[in-house]
Amino acid sequence: MIGDNELRVSIDRYLDAMRSQAQAEIAQAVRDAMARGKLGQQGSTEAAVSLTCDKIGLNVTVYGNIDL
Repeated sequence: MIGDNELRVSIDRYLDAMRSQAQAEIAQAVRDAMARGKLGQQGSTEAAVSLTCDKIGLNVTVYGNIDL
């Protein structure tokens, strides 16, 4: 069985990889929306991230705002 520290390290590695990819995708989407006039240069926009893993029964959505 995996220990608590090993589990934490494994989850941290996954979150680091996810963060890098998500940050790039969000930045590109914001720039594209601004270029199309769908998003202003100031203010904020709501965002949500859904995290699922069927094998462990994980299904959570985290809501927040992206300040421009």
